[in-house]
Amino acid sequence: MTALLLALALQMQPAAPSAPLVLEPEERLEVRLDELRTADEAHAADIAQEVLALWADADSATIDLLMERGETALSAGETDLAARMFDHVTRLEPGFAEGWLRSAQIAHARQDWEFSLQALNRALTIEPRRFDGYFLLGRTLEQADRPEAALEAYEQALEIYPEYELAAQSAARIRARLRGRTL
Repeated sequence: MTALLLALALQMQPAAPSAPLVLEPEERLEVRLDELRTADEAHAADIAQEVLALWADADSATIDLLMERGETALSAGETDLAARMFDHVTRLEPGFAEGWLRSAQIAHARQDWEFSLQALNRALTIEPRRFDGYFLLGRTLEQADRPEAALEAYEQALEIYPEYELAAQSAARIRARLRGRTL
């Protein structure tokens, strides 16, 4: 009987607070970026895709719609329309790094190195963990014939995402190029 009463008393005690089952997006981003730094090759790409998806969420229906329309236009080869959509994003939500990054990508494709660098600077100031931003910065700096600065950008991307294959290949290519200069 005592055991029965003890069991009932234990069931009636309030449960200890536990960690939340669902993390807020910023908390999830922190966790996933930490995991990305140590992930093996087999898991890193999936984690990186999740991080990119978290960054792409503007938490605003208007911005999300403009981003979606910009991405659709970009996929259809309508870069002028895409550029307008991303310009609207940066004007309406200047603190949304994704809008600046997309604007930089279009400027890069148009070989507008000055605007690409300006937009990348804004994106990386807003979100300094953007490995994709550092990669695009490296590509832009390569095009501007600044290999040392490009190498630094690729290395920044690799600090955040060590298994980033494109950044690793680009950094290796530039290192080889720079070694060739010193011979």
